[in-house]
Amino acid sequence: MNVIEVTKFGGPEVLELRQAPEPQPGPGQVLIGVSVVDVMSLDAQLRTGWGREWFPNEPPFVPGTGVAGRVLSVGEGVDPGWAGRRVAAFLPGGGGYAEQVVTGAETVVEVPDEVPLWRAASLIQVGPAALSLVEAAGLTAGTRVLVTGAGGALGLPIVRLASAAGAHVTAAAHGAAKRQAALDMGAAQAVDYAELGGRFDVVFDGIGGEVGGAAYELVEPGGTFFAYGAPSGSTAQIQPGTARVVGMEQVQFAPDEFGRLARRVMADDRLATVVGLAVPLERASEAHAALDRRELVGKALLLVTAQAARYRANGGPEVLTLDEIPLPQPGPGQVRVAVRAAGVNPIDWKLRRGAPVDGPRGTGLELAGTIDAIGPEVTGWRLGQPVFGQIESGAAATHAIADAAALTPKPDELTYEEAAALPVAIETAERTLRLLGLQPGQTLLIHAVAGGVGLAAAQLAIARGAKVVGTASERHHPYLRDLGVHPVTYGEGLEERLQGPVDRVLDASGRGELELSVRLTGDPAKVVSIADPVNAAKLGVRFSRGGTRGPLPAHAVRIPIAEVFPLERIADAHRRSEEGHLLGKIVVNTEATLPR
Repeated sequence: MNVIEVTKFGGPEVLELRQAPEPQPGPGQVLIGVSVVDVMSLDAQLRTGWGREWFPNEPPFVPGTGVAGRVLSVGEGVDPGWAGRRVAAFLPGGGGYAEQVVTGAETVVEVPDEVPLWRAASLIQVGPAALSLVEAAGLTAGTRVLVTGAGGALGLPIVRLASAAGAHVTAAAHGAAKRQAALDMGAAQAVDYAELGGRFDVVFDGIGGEVGGAAYELVEPGGTFFAYGAPSGSTAQIQPGTARVVGMEQVQFAPDEFGRLARRVMADDRLATVVGLAVPLERASEAHAALDRRELVGKALLLVTAQAARYRANGGPEVLTLDEIPLPQPGPGQVRVAVRAAGVNPIDWKLRRGAPVDGPRGTGLELAGTIDAIGPEVTGWRLGQPVFGQIESGAAATHAIADAAALTPKPDELTYEEAAALPVAIETAERTLRLLGLQPGQTLLIHAVAGGVGLAAAQLAIARGAKVVGTASERHHPYLRDLGVHPVTYGEGLEERLQGPVDRVLDASGRGELELSVRLTGDPAKVVSIADPVNAAKLGVRFSRGGTRGPLPAHAVRIPIAEVFPLERIADAHRRSEEGHLLGKIVVNTEATLPR
């Protein structure tokens, strides 16, 4: 299995991907298949050799003390019912930067189904600490509170809990982004350390060093100073006076106490931190570099698995499930995309209904996101580069494999959702217009012009000097007129409503318009369908299906987003797409609040 080792004390570059034997649970232990790893500031400090008098790690060692995933097996003396459960765990001995870990059952807590594993990993360590600190402070309405390091992984949930208790919270942090995150968590005001001033009843010091010393001077006599952070390299530099000082012991727990607090964390909707960076396990050095720069807002996480919408049998939307799968690895000529959005097309649910299924099958052909792994023989792309494009299958996932040659750099002016709506529509529109041989001055009738392909074909045809008439629901007519399309309603009497001859027809509807289309043009060769293969064959009309994937002219076309669904509601997205009569495209948002 893959692990990340600290090969020697030093900078982020000393973290290396290595192979290790798969562990086996001993008595009282569980084996966890890791999905997400929590990255702590302490991990980065220990990597440098700091704190060796308290932490006896010697290279090579695997860092990491917090994970979330699923229990694979249990050792002697552990309830067999734990197997298969979604869990988060504290690993007192480290070893978390790995695909599998073993740990004592006493520091493992179950994660409710509605809580994403990335959220569980982000809170498994800072959540209990935040609860313990805020409860020990005994905050009441109007208590004046200062939080240093307020934009960090622990500072943010402290701000949230203290504000929820009615305290007046001042958040201190470097950088506008960190201060804004603290304000979003409920702080009454946010300041830079150079602006520290005033008097406080309680100070939560997550920085230490000189900043902590300055914060201590602001505590009212009889107030409380919590000194639990040392990312500056030392605890707060103070001369004890009239304030009560509480040290690290407040965030160090016996297993039973940790378990009690961690279970509360998983069930407490008030608790949250910001995830400022999430990268694959093999890029752990990037997470450490971000921590070293002290610019990261909130938490860094390492991802070991992906989530993918899949089905195992034909049927309705209910056959779709959201599965945890190994993070896919790119092969020659491929890249892995951290997906931000995926388009939903009729072909997705047509395949789900009837295409042969042999084992789990992914869904979705178009995506937009950032490149987070590059395979052999790939040039011209960089990690983190925003892209969009079409893939063979499996776009409705947090991570997907794409042929590098089939991707296009995402323009800044397009959101990820807008970019994800384009690939299939543009490729299909370009292909069908080419088959039709559409010329300037000709009239093109598009059945279902308000759908993704219809809108793309209309914009491309108008740009080439053609006149476009399209069938659409009446509520979409104003938008279509603004686009330059002459809209007409569906149904009986369509031929009379067209008001003129038709030179070419694109059927993107499949609702029985082909016979009329052939009569209007006088020649089945002047009609192309992408939606009705049966009647196309009967009438001699060309039926066109998916073509070559490749770079797209993103600047030429815009498609409105009809609705956006989160990935966990992929079945609802398919269901809505099957209902039809949409203006634009259905898009699945795959990122939630987790950056990729």
